[in-house]
Amino acid sequence: MSNKEAYRDEVFVLKVRDWQTADKYAVGFSKNHGKVSFIAYGARYGKANGGRLVQPFAELDATLVSGRRFDTLQQCELLSAPRPMDLPTLAYGAVIAEAVENLTEENSQQEEIYILLKQAFSLLRTHNKRLVTVAALCKLLCLSGFAPQLISCTSCHGEVHEDAYFSTVQGGVVCDCCISGEELPFAEGARELMLKLVTLDFEQPDKFVVRGADLMQLEQTLYRFLLFQTDKPLRSLQFLAQIDLGTGVDKG
Repeated sequence: MSNKEAYRDEVFVLKVRDWQTADKYAVGFSKNHGKVSFIAYGARYGKANGGRLVQPFAELDATLVSGRRFDTLQQCELLSAPRPMDLPTLAYGAVIAEAVENLTEENSQQEEIYILLKQAFSLLRTHNKRLVTVAALCKLLCLSGFAPQLISCTSCHGEVHEDAYFSTVQGGVVCDCCISGEELPFAEGARELMLKLVTLDFEQPDKFVVRGADLMQLEQTLYRFLLFQTDKPLRSLQFLAQIDLGTGVDKG
């Protein structure tokens, strides 16, 4: 895409911050252009181009002008009227949004991730927020090319049947015979839960029972794996820990 070219797309806003005196800087994930960073000039003063609508987790029909460092918002409208979010929904939503930002590249089209974002935020309002977040992260890893190896040992390639370990370096499970000491415990229940969540239908999710210990272990493994892959800690996890939602987040 050449400089100064205008384009229109559906954009899910991942984060927003103030920029200079009257502007906003935003990162969004679009349907046809992937992750986009843009400036909404005058947005903090309610300028008529719709910049005031640029808020975290808003779904926009936006016209943007491409630029070298950032794109520029020309105008936008809401795709749908925003629904109120309580504090837990905002907190878990922030984790999903930050993970998408960290795992994706600018202007790399991945419509599946855009759909995942919309589905996940819809489910956050009606289903177990903690489980929806973990499921979204499992799916996101697969869609962004970081799917972990869960069936066979990443070292000897033998099939893993029972409790095993997870290597963030090797990107998957390791059997008892191949552990080196850096791996995380990864019980059979946590592994089966991850396999279940990766294939979970977000349009019509079925009901199933989840053991708290398996969910906590999967959370801890996912967050460690995300950190290794991106070299960026999820800052939104600090917010989760502060409001004490009973997750496996390390509060230290």
